Amino acid sequence: MLAGEFEPAWQASDRIRAGHTPDPHRFWSGESLAGKDVIVRSLHGLGDAVQMFRYAPQLKALARSVTWQVPPNLLGLAPCFDGVDQVITWEQPCVWEAQVEITELPYLFRTTLAHLPIATRYLSAPVPPVQRSKPRVGLVWAAGEWNKGRSIPLAAFDSLLSTAGFDFVNLQGGTNHETDRRMEVAEPGLPALAAAIAGLDLVITVDTLAAHLAGALQISAWVLLEHAADWRWMTDREDSPWYPSLRLFRQTRPGDWSQPLASIHQTLGTLRR
Repeated sequence: MLAGEFEPAWQASDRIRAGHTPDPHRFWSGESLAGKDVIVRSLHGLGDAVQMFRYAPQLKALARSVTWQVPPNLLGLAPCFDGVDQVITWEQPCVWEAQVEITELPYLFRTTLAHLPIATRYLSAPVPPVQRSKPRVGLVWAAGEWNKGRSIPLAAFDSLLSTAGFDFVNLQGGTNHETDRRMEVAEPGLPALAAAIAGLDLVITVDTLAAHLAGALQISAWVLLEHAADWRWMTDREDSPWYPSLRLFRQTRPGDWSQPLASIHQTLGTLRR
């Protein structure tokens, strides 16, 4: 999948499934979901969930009913995705016949690059009323604790934040309370974050939730990727087949952010012309 070769990945998954006994917890094991009451469990990261919500209309058309089980902090945002009707969180009761983990949806639908469900604006968020005198640019510099290699010190953005002609917005949120007086601070919470991004001209972010939200909202975003980037970004490309509004800036050497940051700074400067 990192190489963009999805069908061989599904064939390998088929062979793995064929060689194992059925999951005792009754997770999806390749059976048809047509006409069934299905629960989709979001057990990975929030960005994974946002990326995979694009499958909601397809799954809704296939199953009799679909319930989406999400983390509590995603409960308020999940119904804003096209095709997502029933949403619950942990320990809420639900009647279902089949369950699937949300990141299995590309496998379930045998997605290939040639038939990728490129959904644009599949997330609806209210655009906040903002007085604009300059282009508004959101910034996210830190990813989750589980992969600190994706994060960049805020100080590394000093030159970028000094670029004249832009209003910068701190979208960081979470437990990272670092800020800079040159940035306006967005309201906390995922629905507020989505609304803030919907009102921006550009998002500059590391590989984290904001990139997925911008893509789902069809807002331009420049994503800073570590050298060994996640499978979804593939390799040797500056665009994302999953999100047409994203542009990728990759490390050329592991751990060295100087080149992608310089490229972003230079590219941002051209937007003033």
